[in-house]
Amino acid sequence: MRKTLRKHSVRSVNLLSVFLLSLFLFGSFGCAQDKPIVFDYASQPEEFVVKLKANQKYTIVRGKDRFPFSITLKSDLIFDHGTSHLIWNKIDREARMLRAKEKVPYLIHTNGKDFLYIYGEQAGDLNFIELSDTNSVKGADNAQLHFFEEPKDPKNLPVRIGINVLGPAAAELRYHVGKLGKPTPNEDPEGYRYCTAADRKEKLVTTKDARVLIFADKDATEGKEETLPSGSVFTRLRTSRRLYTDLLLEDGRVFRVTERYLFSEPRAIMEVTDLADKPFEYRSLEAKKG
Repeated sequence: MRKTLRKHSVRSVNLLSVFLLSLFLFGSFGCAQDKPIVFDYASQPEEFVVKLKANQKYTIVRGKDRFPFSITLKSDLIFDHGTSHLIWNKIDREARMLRAKEKVPYLIHTNGKDFLYIYGEQAGDLNFIELSDTNSVKGADNAQLHFFEEPKDPKNLPVRIGINVLGPAAAELRYHVGKLGKPTPNEDPEGYRYCTAADRKEKLVTTKDARVLIFADKDATEGKEETLPSGSVFTRLRTSRRLYTDLLLEDGRVFRVTERYLFSEPRAIMEVTDLADKPFEYRSLEAKKG
């Protein structure tokens, strides 16, 4: 009987030891026990964008100021929901955040202000926050975009956005950190949005005559209404304020059609028409005729 009790006691002690060791290891290597990393503004350019680590403690050294900073990102067990916990000087802020665990933080300093971008590459979603030295942030919001390369200059952010040019396409633009941290285009927001080189590779061909507006080249500001014959080869080019779709002919001329999207479930229906409001018909040049 005593031997049995002794065995149970030894087993209990062993289990307790394993449990305590697990707690020690988790505490030693978990984010809560990480030794703060010193981030000194003096080691950075006057204006900067720096990718940092989530769930890591930092000590910010900014001139004579010295204070804690960390952004903890956690996922819930349900769907894509999660939470963010921001510590910055006097700020202690928790917020709900989609796909929190997948995101990475960027600390930005520009125009004498500090901002935090929390960016998710997979879904292209961005939470931006203007930081302050009070106990609350100055502003916070979100945007939908992708960085097509690592951002380094707050006045020259490399941003890829979605556009529609005969269906989904992408445009690569340069943005800057705007009011309250909002990513803002450097280019005219009402100007053209050009397809990326990848979206302009596929050659297309008209399968029916179309009445369109034709420009001498992509820089021309005035066009002429003409009939574009069936068999004309072209590639995707750009969109203009979501009102027009411009397409590039092999000889360098540009022609314009109208592209609209009609509400439908599960996805919108694309409708492309010419100047006569007739369907603009085309196919891939490599596709075989039906």
